[in-house]
Amino acid sequence: MEKPNRQPESIEIAADIATTSRPRRLDLRLRTLNGTLWRLTWPAVVENLLFTMVLISDTLITGWLRDERMLAATALAGLLMFFMNAPFIAFGAAANSIVSRCWGEYDFRTARRCAGIAIGLSLGLAILMYFVAYPFTDAVVRLLGAADDVAPISGRYLRILLLSGFCGYPMMVANAIIRGTGNTHTPMLITGLMNGVNVLASIVLAFGWLGLPAMGVYGVAWGTVIARSVGFACSGGYFVHRRGVGVRLGDIVGFERRMLARMWRLAWPILTERLGNSFVYLTFMRLVAGLGTTVLAAHQITLQVESLAFMPAWAMGIATTTLVGQAVGARLEHIAESAVRRMMLMSGVLMGVLGLIFIVFGPLIVRLFGATEEVIAQAGVAIRISAAELLFMSWTFIIMGALRGAGDTRSPLFVSIASTLVFRLGGTMLLAHVWGLGLPGVWIATAADWAMRSLGLGLFFARGAWKHLHELEKLRFG
Repeated sequence: MEKPNRQPESIEIAADIATTSRPRRLDLRLRTLNGTLWRLTWPAVVENLLFTMVLISDTLITGWLRDERMLAATALAGLLMFFMNAPFIAFGAAANSIVSRCWGEYDFRTARRCAGIAIGLSLGLAILMYFVAYPFTDAVVRLLGAADDVAPISGRYLRILLLSGFCGYPMMVANAIIRGTGNTHTPMLITGLMNGVNVLASIVLAFGWLGLPAMGVYGVAWGTVIARSVGFACSGGYFVHRRGVGVRLGDIVGFERRMLARMWRLAWPILTERLGNSFVYLTFMRLVAGLGTTVLAAHQITLQVESLAFMPAWAMGIATTTLVGQAVGARLEHIAESAVRRMMLMSGVLMGVLGLIFIVFGPLIVRLFGATEEVIAQAGVAIRISAAELLFMSWTFIIMGALRGAGDTRSPLFVSIASTLVFRLGGTMLLAHVWGLGLPGVWIATAADWAMRSLGLGLFFARGAWKHLHELEKLRFG
């Protein structure tokens, strides 16, 4: 009987590895694990910092226009864009999980197929969302409470900003996939380049430099469009290069129902979680606003200071997702467990230092915001209370990232929704409103929410069911 003319899988894998001189998987040896964690984490921290800086830069440039209507217009448009990000964040996280696990087991063909379909899907969805949202921009900003003199500005600003979605949304997904391959440096460099282009283009167009007409706040919007186009060109170039992800055109335009179903199975809990958390956050902010203008102002200042801890905690979660995903794909679940423990220890040291800074210097830090004495006094108390949540917040992101990397996106959904409803909303209503603790009650409830989330996620991780999900997923979807 004649043997089928087919190469063994091991030869196919070897051929894939031979196409590039770069290492194709993270160094998952136990003795080098700390270095691997560090190399994954610090670029993600810098990338998050750069992203925050460009948002601040856009606000500063708009503020220099000396027209409060323009600041209000950008705030309303930004709120809508935040909600529109949700499906792309969900599909990016789903693709990151699949790609990282496939990369870990050297199944580059499946990884590239998933990456191509995810990008094709994000391009199609970005086009669809643009044409659906465009006719309703004016109505939406009015629904969000825009004043009569702000609504036309915000509507036009939003229509320009929607154009950035053609490149911006697929870029978000592409960068998530690139991180899944173990490369967090490239997304960081792309974000840095994009931010430089954004700031430069926004200033030139807003103020009419280089002989161009001054476009005001609309110039800031066009600066975002230009910057995201540059960012997508860079991400796309790395995405298709054989020494990058190596995705082919056929992977992008191809339609594979099983892979779409596999991604959707991971994406819908993330999408539901983000939309649910957005609803909870809006309700939470209404509860805070109900305590008065002074409390709301102090709360906003505390959030800005807390973001100093949020960025590294989020970055640790990103790094954990990639490393656990590749370790699970390589059947090195003990490495995944060790990575989570080490990351939690590292975050414990970092958050302990930041917590000590918040407790000792919190009142001095909030004075930098130049608010009234009453606002500063309340924010000083709140920032000290927030020190209690930092460790639990970082552990939440780390364990959630580990579960997602292993293919479990449902457990974080259940824990997040239950904890935020009971402890964040319920706790705020009870402590701040019923018991009359005001802003301290808000932040005690917030700390309790993070503590319960980290505990709930920790229990799911300790059960170990995540170790078997990759093989079950492959059996189901091929």
